[in-house]
Amino acid sequence: MDFQIVNFINQFWHGTFLDIISQYISRSQSMLIIRAIVITIALFLKKKYWRFVLLSFVFAWTLFYVTSEIGFKKLLTQETGIMPRPYVTHTESISPIGKNYSDSSFPSSHIVFTVSMITVLIMVFPAMWPYAILYALIMAWSRMYNGMHYPSDILAWAIFWILCGWISVVLSKKVFPSV
Repeated sequence: MDFQIVNFINQFWHGTFLDIISQYISRSQSMLIIRAIVITIALFLKKKYWRFVLLSFVFAWTLFYVTSEIGFKKLLTQETGIMPRPYVTHTESISPIGKNYSDSSFPSSHIVFTVSMITVLIMVFPAMWPYAILYALIMAWSRMYNGMHYPSDILAWAIFWILCGWISVVLSKKVFPSV
């Protein structure tokens, strides 16, 4: 089922303007710009609590990096082996769009970081939830459309990454108890 979903998404509009949009969404520089804008707006809207907001985002990034990039991508794949990306496993069906990565398909670092960051955003600005969820869905779509991840790479640890965002806000409240 994983393959059928990513194959459908990858092939449905392949070769259209969506290739450019999806590639832009997934590019590290674009994600950095989008997140910098969101953090700047968050800091502006919560001027009184800017340290709390910034610390929450820093905690979320740190938890993301330690758990996903070091824990799963490095240590776990050394023990269990690399899960090949869809475009590597299904070269005849899946057409990669954008940068071809050689690391493990599981978990999706783009989604892990996005989910932990939007969890912080939603906890600090509850009214932003529709936009935050939409951003996460667009990122998930682009990762499958680009042939980089299976749906299970994106969904498997979603609760854990939401927990990372929640932990980030809780830790920030310990540092700034008046918030």
